[in-house]
Amino acid sequence: MKNHKNKIVLILIFFLALSFRLYGINWDNGHHLHPDERFLTMVINDISWPDSLSTYLDTNTSLLNPYNHPQYHFFVYGTFPVFLIKFLAVVFKLNSYDKIYLLGRFLSALFDSLNVFSLYFLSRLVLQTKKDNLRHLFPSFVYAFAVLPLQLSHFMAVDTFLNFFILVTFLSLSFYLTNSKIYFLYLSAVFYALAMASKISAVLFAPTIFLFFLAYLFKYKKILRTLLLVVSFGILSFLIFRFFQPYAFISFLKPNPNFVDSLKTLQSFNGMDSYFPPAVQWISRQGISFPLKNIIFWGAGLAFSLIFVIAILNIFLSKKIKLSKLSLVFVFSALWIATFSLFQANQFVTTMRYFLPIYPFLAIFAIYLPQSKLLIKILFAFHFLYFFAFLSIYSRPHSRLQASTWIYQHLPANSVITNEAWDDPLPLNLPRHLSSVYQGKMLSLYDPDAPEKWLKLNPIFKQADYLIMSSNRLWGSIPRLPQRYPQTTKFYQQLFDNQSNFKKLIEINSYPGIALPFLKKCYYFGPTNFPYKENTNEWFTIDNQCLHPGIYIRDDTSEEAFTVYDHPKVLIFKKKK
Repeated sequence: MKNHKNKIVLILIFFLALSFRLYGINWDNGHHLHPDERFLTMVINDISWPDSLSTYLDTNTSLLNPYNHPQYHFFVYGTFPVFLIKFLAVVFKLNSYDKIYLLGRFLSALFDSLNVFSLYFLSRLVLQTKKDNLRHLFPSFVYAFAVLPLQLSHFMAVDTFLNFFILVTFLSLSFYLTNSKIYFLYLSAVFYALAMASKISAVLFAPTIFLFFLAYLFKYKKILRTLLLVVSFGILSFLIFRFFQPYAFISFLKPNPNFVDSLKTLQSFNGMDSYFPPAVQWISRQGISFPLKNIIFWGAGLAFSLIFVIAILNIFLSKKIKLSKLSLVFVFSALWIATFSLFQANQFVTTMRYFLPIYPFLAIFAIYLPQSKLLIKILFAFHFLYFFAFLSIYSRPHSRLQASTWIYQHLPANSVITNEAWDDPLPLNLPRHLSSVYQGKMLSLYDPDAPEKWLKLNPIFKQADYLIMSSNRLWGSIPRLPQRYPQTTKFYQQLFDNQSNFKKLIEINSYPGIALPFLKKCYYFGPTNFPYKENTNEWFTIDNQCLHPGIYIRDDTSEEAFTVYDHPKVLIFKKKK
């Protein structure tokens, strides 16, 4: 009966996870405010299904191949999610620019929610017990209410697909190591191939797969059989990958130069000397501290992080847990977390979504929490609270939509409005309101600081009536590099110190928190991150102008990608008279 109850609870956790991941699925109201998602939507809309299998496999002629469309010569994404979304879009008559992204977000949410089942079965293997107990559900619960998976499930991107297939690959290999049923090995090969066809970075999971084969060899002492299994796994994985990422090849084994060149181009964007705008934020941010801070405080949250740390301490300090009795499945989980995190943290780009594949494995540690029911309840309660605080950003209009409404209501028509290049310009087009009523100008502030840059910018500043920053994308990255951008850094510092020709009119936020209209003010907790002297930044602010009164967690110090897509800070400045 207990097993039956646990399975009912597991199904409930799944539907809760899916429901919350689908909540506010149209968070940008059709304005395509996620740039990667916007690009993928255009690709999926423009490619078309071939009329035969031979055409599908023909890299040179298939119109399903993004490289055969002149506007997509640069394409580095896995094609399995792209093909899946395209296929379902055609079947369900959603094959249009304004519908594809919603289908993609639904699939992203679905794949991520399915991880709760894999975690449940992994928990049973880790505890090495056939009899079910409540602890088997802990990892599923912790992951279901984790913030970064929630956020990434709201985006049509490939990360949630990669995460799902990495986890089921690990689960299938764990089952095979436990019971030697060959179909689990074949399943793991298929899943791993789909992981690579979702995102090529899945190759980083290969050493963990090798550990499973090594463990199999030590367990059964069969060298020849182990070698045959490795070869079988490799061949099957390659064939499945070759089928679902066909345009990575120009012939059966020869890589497609377009695919290779795209990967090289992507790599060239990364480096301390790069002027590629999305790379500027990562200059001088190498090392483990920045990604670790983002995982602890934002992606996982303090409660999830404490669950992980307390579980580790309990493993080493509790007399009831013997290290020699820990299952290999758990040991391999820990090794995957450690090796992948250390590798990823030492790359040039350490964005939070790159660490998503460790989140399910972090959740597995929850089964080793101490026996204290009070401690477990407190940790889970705070984990739950942070999750719902973040979920609240999808309960109100996107901050750029709020800002656009405010602009139409307060800024006179024909005003000259300047926006920053490489960010989404405002105002957005709204029902009964078009941005064409204003004169729009763009500021190329990412350009290298040189006299010619300011010869172009100064006339625009003179014409401008209003200056709009639709996120912290530029002011959060450029002032960190005063040696590279001395004049642009000075521009931002003077602007935020109210020493320029512009004064701030309004700041529109959409922080995680709880709306309490009766307060009539917004109470913000957490440090600001403005590009002026550090001692002028604040840890607590009361905002009398805010549009949604309540209590909020200010996440300005998180990495750029955590805020700029679904809840950016919008700043509007007016030229002083």
